[in-house]
Amino acid sequence: MKRFIKYFLCLLISLCVFAGTGCGFDIFGSGSGSGAGSDAPLIIRMLDIGQGDAILIERNGKFALIDTGDVEHRPRMAEYLRKYGVKKVDTVIITHPHGDHIGGMFSVFANAEIRQVYDNGVPTSLSTYKTYRKILDKRKIPRRTLRGGEKIQLLDGVPFTVVGPLEKSNARGENSRQNNESIVGQLKYGNFTMLFTGDAEAEEEASILKNGADIKSIVLKAGHHGSKTSSTEEFLRAVSPKAVFISCGAGNNYGHPSRQTMKRLEKWGIDVYRTDRQGTITLTTDGKRYEITKEH
Repeated sequence: MKRFIKYFLCLLISLCVFAGTGCGFDIFGSGSGSGAGSDAPLIIRMLDIGQGDAILIERNGKFALIDTGDVEHRPRMAEYLRKYGVKKVDTVIITHPHGDHIGGMFSVFANAEIRQVYDNGVPTSLSTYKTYRKILDKRKIPRRTLRGGEKIQLLDGVPFTVVGPLEKSNARGENSRQNNESIVGQLKYGNFTMLFTGDAEAEEEASILKNGADIKSIVLKAGHHGSKTSSTEEFLRAVSPKAVFISCGAGNNYGHPSRQTMKRLEKWGIDVYRTDRQGTITLTTDGKRYEITKEH
């Protein structure tokens, strides 16, 4: 009887980890991967930052950030750091130096100790970028450029394989060139995988596909806020995600996410999660199972 009670309690606790209003899913895969079956869940939060990207990743009380939102999002970024108890960030990745990805970095500097920063190494004349570089230099925070083919540890037990950028963009206009030199990489935790794409458009997507990297992932962070210039049919086929996260501001002036992108996602039967409608999107996984919850 005691054995039965102990078994029942363990089962109940396991179920409670993935309880709540979100949707839980099993991961079917043969590889054990890193962190599989770990007692420490991995938590990925796509923050409701507005028209921009800011993704907070947590494991064992340690944090990583992929992008930081825009200048106007700095107060909100500071609120999120306080809310989730972020006093130190082990890894920051700035996918590219557009304002809506690097602009909130000042709040991170002001509210947390930063151990390591990675970016794409492409400079810009924007004052936000210049301030970012000055603070890094003044505080002697290590900074390194990432290119396709490299692999880093976002956090202990959480590898991040960089698949782009692979080459200099030939896109017309500086904005598109910056987008198409975004850092694109796959996070792996046990059997769970998620692909982060910055603002990568069709040009960079094609470059990654041509290189032949294995980018199949359970979750995809849609490139360029769900713009029509990203998430091509060929790219979606290669990634084959079960869910797509889109970070964009409510009523934004760009029409993100685009109707074309939404139709493609609908065609593939992919579950879509959007910050403009559902607030902060939180994914929790132990490497064997994952759950996605919405703020509202």
